[in-house]
Amino acid sequence: MTLGDTFGAAFIGLVISAILYGLTVLQTYHYYRTYPRDSKNMKWFVGIMWAGDTVHLILCTWCIYWYLVSNFGNYANLGIPHWTMDLQTDANWVVGCGVQMFFARRLSVIHGSLGIYFTTQAFILKSFAKYKSLTWVTCVGLGSAAAADILIAVSLCYFLHKSRTGFARTDTVITMLMVYAINTGLLTSIFATLSVIFYAAMPGNFVWISFFWSLGRLYINSFLATLNSREMLWEAVLPTDGTFVQLSQTRSDGSNAYRYPTEPKRPIPSLNVTVETTKQQRADYSPTVRPRQ
Repeated sequence: MTLGDTFGAAFIGLVISAILYGLTVLQTYHYYRTYPRDSKNMKWFVGIMWAGDTVHLILCTWCIYWYLVSNFGNYANLGIPHWTMDLQTDANWVVGCGVQMFFARRLSVIHGSLGIYFTTQAFILKSFAKYKSLTWVTCVGLGSAAAADILIAVSLCYFLHKSRTGFARTDTVITMLMVYAINTGLLTSIFATLSVIFYAAMPGNFVWISFFWSLGRLYINSFLATLNSREMLWEAVLPTDGTFVQLSQTRSDGSNAYRYPTEPKRPIPSLNVTVETTKQQRADYSPTVRPRQ
């Protein structure tokens, strides 16, 4: 195990993660500016996801700084997990599970539970060399995340396909949504699968971290891209046939905390009707005729 295979790989993962975080900030700003009329629950949800992503990046940066700067030359501490290394896992799980809950609540339960278990055991083990005992947790947790991403993408494509209307422009937009759902689910599932493969094959180094640290950014960026694409899709469909695709806003049960985004509300142009009435009176009195007293 060399420094390049461990903290070198983690540093590369941090750089990629920071670049993706820039996209997260940009998309979050665009969302709040473009959709001020969204529900308060949705605005809070976006804010919580952004905060979780920010906390994760802070923990990752702190972790790398502690190992490579604060303990520069202190090789004994390189094998000891810092608390930020253990805690960053939960911050990443929060973002990933939150986004999956937005699409399919029940699919994310196993994913989140195993993430909490991994963090708890990481605090107990006190050594990177003992992380091999957590291989099954990582494989099952990230494997379930990849399976959930694929299942969500397939489900969205199925329901979108059933929503075809026969209008050319509308069907084109539906096809665009299906391609986007497949690409988004495929990207996150690939990163989750690569994290599993590298952790199972090389649990003694941090190559898997370079993929895992970017996974949360991919989740939140896919979520924000879904929200921010509504205006573009609305404008693409409305001018021709006025038909649009709307995901169900009905909650299946009281436990579902969030709804799918709705189309942006457009101001209805005001119509002013002014009625003018002109009343004219004419009186013709002859000087020889006087009204009776």
